[in-house]
Amino acid sequence: MSEISLRRNGKIISRKYFEYFFPTVFTAMANNIAVMVDTILVGNMVGSTSMAAINLLSPIVQLYFSLTILFGLGSSAIISYAKGNNDKKTADKTYTVTFASIIILCAVLIIVQFIFIDDIASMFTNIPELKGELVLYYIPFIAGTPFSLLLPSVVHCIRSDGRPTFASNLIIISNAVNLLIDIILMGTLNMGIIGSSIATVIGNVIAFAIMLTHFKNKKNTLHFDFSILKNPKEFFRTFALLFTTGLSGALGTLLITVKMFFLNGIIQNTAGAEGIVAMSVISMCQIFISAFITGASQTMIPIVSVLFGEGDFTGIKYAFKNAVFVLVISSVAIMLLIEAIPEAVARLFGDLSAEEMLVVVPALRISSLSYLGLSLSFLFMYYYMATTKRIIAVVISIVNGIVLIIPLAYVLGAFFGIDGIWYTLVIAQYGTLAVIVCIAFSMIIRSKGKYKNFYLLEENSVNDVMSFSVDSDISEISVEAYITEELSVYDSDVKIRIADAVKDLLLYTRSNIRNNKKHTETDVRIRFENDEYIVFMRNDSDKLKPDESAFKKDTYKKFDFTYVLGMNQIKITI
Repeated sequence: MSEISLRRNGKIISRKYFEYFFPTVFTAMANNIAVMVDTILVGNMVGSTSMAAINLLSPIVQLYFSLTILFGLGSSAIISYAKGNNDKKTADKTYTVTFASIIILCAVLIIVQFIFIDDIASMFTNIPELKGELVLYYIPFIAGTPFSLLLPSVVHCIRSDGRPTFASNLIIISNAVNLLIDIILMGTLNMGIIGSSIATVIGNVIAFAIMLTHFKNKKNTLHFDFSILKNPKEFFRTFALLFTTGLSGALGTLLITVKMFFLNGIIQNTAGAEGIVAMSVISMCQIFISAFITGASQTMIPIVSVLFGEGDFTGIKYAFKNAVFVLVISSVAIMLLIEAIPEAVARLFGDLSAEEMLVVVPALRISSLSYLGLSLSFLFMYYYMATTKRIIAVVISIVNGIVLIIPLAYVLGAFFGIDGIWYTLVIAQYGTLAVIVCIAFSMIIRSKGKYKNFYLLEENSVNDVMSFSVDSDISEISVEAYITEELSVYDSDVKIRIADAVKDLLLYTRSNIRNNKKHTETDVRIRFENDEYIVFMRNDSDKLKPDESAFKKDTYKKFDFTYVLGMNQIKITI
């Protein structure tokens, strides 16, 4: 009888999740803080008219941000899935299509916006003074379009290429340079609002230049495959996949602008200026919680996509549970803080009058109840995007964006006044979760056993014979004995070759680990698929340089190695 009993644990996935989470959440926070500080600098250095002009242009800024989500998250999910499936060609072609599509889009946006700049400005304001300031800010903004779109989009690809900290630093550098140049151009050189716009472009250009160093870095695994540009049919097929994959995230972001447009109108008619102040404070608090939502969700996407490509459904569940844990803890903690000291939180955003506080304090207390629902709704949207349930992801983004909140705001606002609108924010989020539950149950029922739970994974399509994790303290001989015993009902030759392959792989990986980690786990999966036995092994040690000569070639038909997200993934077909 075997001296050990092994089971699968989530240590590797959890380590990788939190390795990616912290840089991602710091990036989101840096972006959000930079936006607030940038607005404060313009207001203090140039004046309220300039600050208003920048805010008027926010729909265009939001459109650009949505496009970076569309291309960035879309390509990240596809590239990660392809790498998990040992499909380097698809990863490289997707990366090439992403880059080429953004360049073409940039050319179109620059030409159209410069030609119709006066008409576009007139859409946002008919006040001459405001329009003049808006145009001054808009001109450098248009000129910097390639860097505004390429930088954040490619950052998602770099994060999927195993360098989350480098990707995070690029955005932090861009924002830091922007704020520093802001002070020089608007303060020292007294350039006014145009200085703020130029500073933003300079920040993006410098970060973009630094980003290019990644493609000469030895850790880079993404390369251009220009052959796809010679095949229009394949190019547009890849673009269509890219577009549909990233659409839900882009819509979810873009619909925030639509939602705020309608809500601001309803709030202004219901509670006047005090209501708008309260909504502004609520929005600032949501920007803070959104950093955690972005961090948890966007961290999950490349990891889940890689695991989905590999067919590791157990690993997917570990990654999803990590994201749920982070969002439940952060959203509940922030909610409790606001419930306990709403007055102190409100005063962080300015010296509010007594009349404004009477509206802001209950607004904060009520709206904070929505944080958990908001967090989980977006998490499910990104999860289904990563697992190729694109239609469900798009439905979630639309329901969460406008379907529930706008009608509810009109109805509850009419019956219960301004408090009814604040409760709308809560009901809409948990209503979205209810819609997600209904969709999941409907698909489970209609799948006739294909789906077992809300993960909506076709687990019947994969036959994992064994799945376990091996600690570095456990010897290769013990693992070999364990596999041989567990596979006792299998053909003697098959179980010997499988046990032999796993033993050799463990020995090889351990002997080639160059770092000094006290413990190094290795996940092992043995699958029966298409009349073949496949052994998968994964660890997060230093990058290996596999040498097939180290293994007995008569024990396997095919050997594949992938280094993805900083993990060694070896696949042997027996």
